[in-house]
Amino acid sequence: MTETLETPAAHRRVRVWFGAHPIADHTATAEQAVQYEEAMRRRFASLRVTSEPVLVDSTAEPGR
Repeated sequence: MTETLETPAAHRRVRVWFGAHPIADHTATAEQAVQYEEAMRRRFASLRVTSEPVLVDSTAEPGR
């Protein structure tokens, strides 16, 4: 049996999409990501903006 040991981090990935192509991709702390997402929604009002949690692999060695 294989288990995935991923836990949500305090970071989010914000992307701005032009169709199926991301034209901006930014990862930041949750607080900074909210501000970035709001700014991108204002700047690119007609484009899709997504914000997703960044998962951290809890089995990875620190610094890798």
